[in-house]
Amino acid sequence: MARQRKVHSRKAGWMLAVMFNSLLILLPVIGARAVANAYDQDLTSREGAAEALQHASEKLLDELATIGPRDENSKLPYWQDRIVAELDARNMSAVRGYMLAAPQMLGRDLGEQIRVRAEAEVTGTPDERLIRAAMQKLPESVATRILETERFNPPAASPSVQDAVSDMPAGDPGAAERPEAQTSEPSGPEATPTPTAEETIPLSEPAPQGEPIVLQANVRSEDERRFQILGSYADLSNMSQRWIEGDRSDELVVKLTGLGLVQQDYSDGLSDAAALSVSILKSARRSQRLTPGFSAYLDEHVDAALPDERLQPALGEAFAELATTDVRAERVRAAYEASVDRTGLAVLEGDLDQIQRLAAQTSPGGALTILAVIEDGADLQRARLLAEAGGERLIVLVREQGRESLKIADAGISWNRNTVLEIMSLTAAGMLLFWVMLSTVRLYIKLPKPRAEPQGA
Repeated sequence: MARQRKVHSRKAGWMLAVMFNSLLILLPVIGARAVANAYDQDLTSREGAAEALQHASEKLLDELATIGPRDENSKLPYWQDRIVAELDARNMSAVRGYMLAAPQMLGRDLGEQIRVRAEAEVTGTPDERLIRAAMQKLPESVATRILETERFNPPAASPSVQDAVSDMPAGDPGAAERPEAQTSEPSGPEATPTPTAEETIPLSEPAPQGEPIVLQANVRSEDERRFQILGSYADLSNMSQRWIEGDRSDELVVKLTGLGLVQQDYSDGLSDAAALSVSILKSARRSQRLTPGFSAYLDEHVDAALPDERLQPALGEAFAELATTDVRAERVRAAYEASVDRTGLAVLEGDLDQIQRLAAQTSPGGALTILAVIEDGADLQRARLLAEAGGERLIVLVREQGRESLKIADAGISWNRNTVLEIMSLTAAGMLLFWVMLSTVRLYIKLPKPRAEPQGA
C-alpha cells in the first residue's frame, strides 16, 4: 500500500511540474498579447473604426471647449480675434475651423444660441448651417471680408450667406466693439507657423454679378482641387541632372516628384491621391514646415521606394549622351520607372493615402498646417483619424496646442472581443497556476498527525 501511494505521488508530481512550467511560459505570452491588443491600435483598420471615430469626436469637442479664457465674457472677443488673425493671414481653412468650433469655444450660452440657429436652418450640410449661424457672432465688416475672400460658386439649392450677414442684429454683444483687424498670433511653445499668402491655396475667380456667394464647409474651389505642383518630366530631368552633378538640390523633393509623375502614368485609382499628396509634401518641404522627425521618416520611406543604388546609375545612363529635351525627358521617365522598388513603394503609398485623406477632410492648405506638427507615421494616423472625426475643427486644435492636440486620438484600452477573450484566458491560466501550486504543496508537504496524549490515572 505504501509503495502504491509513493508511485501515485511520483506520477502526480510529474504532471504538476509539467503544468506549472507550461503555465509559466503561457502567462507572459497571453499577457503580452492582451496588452498589445488593448493599446496598440491600428488606426487604419476597419475593425473598431466606428468606435475610434466616436471616441475621437467626443474628445475633440471636449478639448475645443477648453480653448480660450475661462471667463464667459472674454470667450467671444478671443474667438473673434483668432478669426481676424487667420483672416489676415489668408488661412481660410483655419477661419472655417474656428467658425465650426464656435459652439464649443463660445461657452454655454452663446454656444447654445449658435446650435439653435443652426438647427433652425433647413438647407445645406450641418457644417454649412453651423458656419452661417456662427457668422452672426462676427462683426459685419469681418463677415464681409470672409465672403470677399472665400468666394465659392454654390449649388443652385444653397442659400446665400449674405442673407445671414444682412440679418445680423445691430445689438449683437461685442460685435461692434471688436477691432476689424488684429495681427496677434496664437501663443504657445508649439504654435505652428502661419501660412503666407504665397503658400495658401489659390482662390477661385469671383462669382458673376448677381450670383449668390456661399461659404461652404469642406468644399474646395477648382484651383484647390488641382493643387498639384509636380511639373513635367522635362522639369524632373533638369532637377535630376542638377542632383546627379552634386548641386544643392533637395533629394527628397526630387524623388517625390519622380514618384508622383511615375504614379500618374498608372490608372489604378491611386494617381490622383499620389499627385495631391506629393504636391502637399513638396510644398511643406519647400516652406520648411516639416519637422525634423517627419522629414527623417519620409527620407527613409522614399529611399526605400526609390533606392539610390538603382536610381543614380539609371540617371547616369540617361544623361550619358546628348539628346533633345523630349528624348531626355523620356529617358528620365524610364529611369525612374525602372528604379522603383515595389515593396518600398507599397509602404510609402500608405503614407500618401493618409495625407490625401487628411486633405480631403480639411483642405490642402489645412493639411499643410497639420503636417507642421507631425513627427512620425503614428502622428499621421492620429491626424487622419481626428480629421475624419472633426474635419477642419482639427486645424483649430493644431493652431492652439500644436502636437499635443494629436494625443487625444489615443483611445486607451480598446475593449473589443479579442481583448475580453485574452483577459479571460489570462485569468483562467492564473487560477490554474494557483491550483497547481496548492496541489504541489498538499502533495509534498505533509503536516504531522496530532499525537494522542496519554491520559493519566
